[in-house]
Amino acid sequence: MKTRFKHFAYAIVLLTIVNSNSIFAQTSRTDPNDNQGWYGAKLKVDLPSGWGTSLDYQARFINDFKTYNGSYTTIGTSKKIVKHIELQADFRLAVVEKGTYYRGSFGFEASKGMGDFDFALRMLVQNQLQDFDDEYKDNQREGYWRVRLEANYAPTDGIQLYVSTEPIMKFGGVHPIDNWRNSAGVKIKVAKRTRLNLFYMYRPDFAKTTYNRLFQVVGVNLDYTLKIRKSNTGGHYLISK
Repeated sequence: MKTRFKHFAYAIVLLTIVNSNSIFAQTSRTDPNDNQGWYGAKLKVDLPSGWGTSLDYQARFINDFKTYNGSYTTIGTSKKIVKHIELQADFRLAVVEKGTYYRGSFGFEASKGMGDFDFALRMLVQNQLQDFDDEYKDNQREGYWRVRLEANYAPTDGIQLYVSTEPIMKFGGVHPIDNWRNSAGVKIKVAKRTRLNLFYMYRPDFAKTTYNRLFQVVGVNLDYTLKIRKSNTGGHYLISK
């Protein structure tokens, strides 16, 4: 049953990627829709005393998957302060077609498990600085705050399904909501400590003054997790099996 479900998930995602160019229309101002591919890898390290750190790399393709837009590298840290709540912070470097962006984030995530289900609420405040001049902007610095609600379901030890919704608000933006991420995906265990994360995102964007945009994203991410624990004898740090 596990093998059959895994093969079915692979087939669905591959068919989506292959057929996307024929299903979706070309981007233009009169038809402001774009279909993108986000592909990356993530290393996550769980440390003793509730600490954690991560390194994430992502390459993004835009213009109906035809154009490489650039890379996004994120370094993050987290600290669990009580059983169900952890603080989070990260720094992201984006080197894209327009130029270079620096972004810092800080917030918290609250989570709760109920049987095979896990629910999480994350709130972040972000500050973004672009390292180039834009004549259409008075300020090269922008601030955002975002709220994500996520639900996870694990039918087996090797399969995890999830859905999430996340409105992103810009301080002083054109509209109360700048853009809205709605995602669904599956994480499949492909090796020890390694999961393949396949997802789809429906992302309406309201940042423009005169028209709205729509981005649809197909993503593939490889997630690798290490758990470091402190030995009871000798105080050495060990990698958990």
